[in-house]
Amino acid sequence: MKIENIEKIKNAFNDLPVYWILLFKVNAGDCLETNIATLNELLKQEDAAVIYISLNHPYESLIKFLGEHNIKTDKLFFLDCITKTLDSEKEEKQCLFLENPQNLTNIAIAIDEIVKAIPLGNKFLLFDNMSTLLIYNKTGTVTKFLHFLIGKMRVLNLNGVLFSTEKELDPELDDQLNLLVDKKVDLSE
Repeated sequence: MKIENIEKIKNAFNDLPVYWILLFKVNAGDCLETNIATLNELLKQEDAAVIYISLNHPYESLIKFLGEHNIKTDKLFFLDCITKTLDSEKEEKQCLFLENPQNLTNIAIAIDEIVKAIPLGNKFLLFDNMSTLLIYNKTGTVTKFLHFLIGKMRVLNLNGVLFSTEKELDPELDDQLNLLVDKKVDLSE
């Protein structure tokens, strides 16, 4: 990852409202590294608890990757939307496994369950790549879901980090997201 992008990520957390939502636009090849840099910033916050919604990486490989990058996972709670599409039933203490990324209602319900299970503190939601939702759902459906999700995050007082890949994001969805988030940071340049 470029040094200037690491600085952009650090600076993105400046001058935000009390509860905020950030959108990072990234190149497809930089998604995981950007997630790591962002997680580092989130976990620096006092009483941080992060809900990590993974649409692209199975829980086990994600945990391994985070460990290789010295990210402590004791304050992370995962919502894995990919493992069950590839493997049989799994069970982990800090992870809910969903059937697939197509069932947006189940994603919303699972977020509620995880938020309720996390003790009081500074809660964050990290949505690893919204562009993946477009593989499984129509643009209009994804737009409605993200509008609902962002509204729900605001009601639940969750800070949020959303990622999208620049070239894979539908222009209609991009326009809507720009209206809904507090700050957009373009790391795709």
